[in-house]
Amino acid sequence: MPIEWIDIGAVQVAAQPVGLWTLAQDFVPGGRLLRISVLAHDHENQPVERTWKPAATLECGPDGILADTPRTSLLCTSALYGALIGKIGGATSDVPDLTPNAPPYANKRVFAAGSEVIVPLGTSDGGPLFLTMNDSPEGFAMHSGELLVRLQYYPT
Repeated sequence: MPIEWIDIGAVQVAAQPVGLWTLAQDFVPGGRLLRISVLAHDHENQPVERTWKPAATLECGPDGILADTPRTSLLCTSALYGALIGKIGGATSDVPDLTPNAPPYANKRVFAAGSEVIVPLGTSDGGPLFLTMNDSPEGFAMHSGELLVRLQYYPT
């Protein structure tokens, strides 16, 4: 029997948001599966771009690319440079905590999303959902483009 996903909606994720992160959903409750998918067509079935630019001369898709940028300088060290990443909790301006032995985002959950991801959320994992391009905070001034992303959930 196939899983019947409940559609939350679609959101435009700018490569150069006002802060570092785009607020995609005000609150995602825990105790469910969260599905994030980059779309190739909008609600009118018109094609939309599935690429964005982390730099003026460099284009990539939501799965990111291998790059010379040190992974330790990226917002999410477990995702490729330029990939779509997500975060549950926090604010649009969050950056990793670089204090030695501190968790990078304290109690916030940061994850690689790419073109498609299903994230299991524990009952205490709820919070606002943020999405962005994976880069160092200093690199955001060079970004351009946007992705159309669908959000769905499945109650467990």
